[in-house]
Amino acid sequence: MLAGILVPGGMYTVQGPLLDLADHALRDRRAPVEAVSWTLPYGLVRSGQAEPFVRAHVVSAMERSPSERPVLIGKSLGSFAAVLAAERQLAAIWMTPLLTEVTISEAIAASSAPTLLIGGTGDKFWVPEVAAATGKPVLAVPDGDHNLRVPGRLTNYTDVLGLIGTAIEEFLDSL
Repeated sequence: MLAGILVPGGMYTVQGPLLDLADHALRDRRAPVEAVSWTLPYGLVRSGQAEPFVRAHVVSAMERSPSERPVLIGKSLGSFAAVLAAERQLAAIWMTPLLTEVTISEAIAASSAPTLLIGGTGDKFWVPEVAAATGKPVLAVPDGDHNLRVPGRLTNYTDVLGLIGTAIEEFLDSL
């Protein structure tokens, strides 16, 4: 049974457009969705406690999920759940993963479960060589920032959202 766990970023909730697309894609497939929410402790990433913090929230959401093997869909800080996904061989979509964090990039590469990476070439946390080295499918948005917004008119951004939505749907349909 397909089910999803939506994992927010540090300043990006599950109501943001990227995770909202994932939510709709899951619900269109009649998949139950568990959404993680949190209040971040000050200095979490610098303290080295981001991975256990994210893990605890994701495990709690997984315990509420009707599926033993849900797909994890995370944004930015939520990509610290890649360690958990690799350990449990869970399918995952990582949007704007923090590829500058070695633990995240190594976990993504180590996972044998289906995984999709989505990032923007204008995002300082997106490292194209690292994304490619994971061996996972990659959707790279030219000039996309950390929210995958692109320069220019709003239609440029809505076109990007359409591409991302289609990639999410195709990934979910392949599971």
